Amino acid sequence: MKTVALDLGKFNSTMCRHDSKTRKASFMTVATQRDYLKRIFDNCDADLVVMEACGPSGWISDLAQSQGLKTLVCSTNEEAWRWANVERKTDKDDAFKLARMAAMGELKGVHVPSLEHLEFRSSVKYGKTLDQRINKTKNTIRAKFCQSRDRDRLRRTAGRTIRMNTKERSLARYQHTTSQMLRSSLQDDRLTEPSSRPTIDAIKNASDTSP
Repeated sequence: MKTVALDLGKFNSTMCRHDSKTRKASFMTVATQRDYLKRIFDNCDADLVVMEACGPSGWISDLAQSQGLKTLVCSTNEEAWRWANVERKTDKDDAFKLARMAAMGELKGVHVPSLEHLEFRSSVKYGKTLDQRINKTKNTIRAKFCQSRDRDRLRRTAGRTIRMNTKERSLARYQHTTSQMLRSSLQDDRLTEPSSRPTIDAIKNASDTSP
């Protein structure tokens, strides 16, 4: 059984070609790029391509399957990946361990969704994002209208208060003017009242002329 094991990295990866019959392994460093890996998979006659579950493992697995290769993306939560059970950790050691354990059938694979399933997930996620944007826009418009209604209500309340204050001032001014007019009229009556009364001399003259 010929196995190609990949210890994936962000920019470069280590590839191990392992033959379970001859137990020979060869190593090489490859670039973690789609075109480069596609050329490698085209010239690869492996029975299985194995790799750890990580960030680029999804599209690399899809790329290998598109070239007609069988893939296995293994879980790194098993006992073999615990630090207490690892004496030395290098890229070559990890790639060789992947190839050896895959040949022995000791690896536990994880589910890798297909490209169609990923596209469906992306469309659903994008639809939810659009719904959130629509709701956010609606809430913003509603808040603007609420603020405008509040401002109009404040304007109406302020105008009503101003009108009430104007009426109160007019009434107070009218009451003050009326009271001043009443006072002035009373004063005029008091000034003219003694002259209209008969004097003491006139009363005496009237009494003297009476029969």
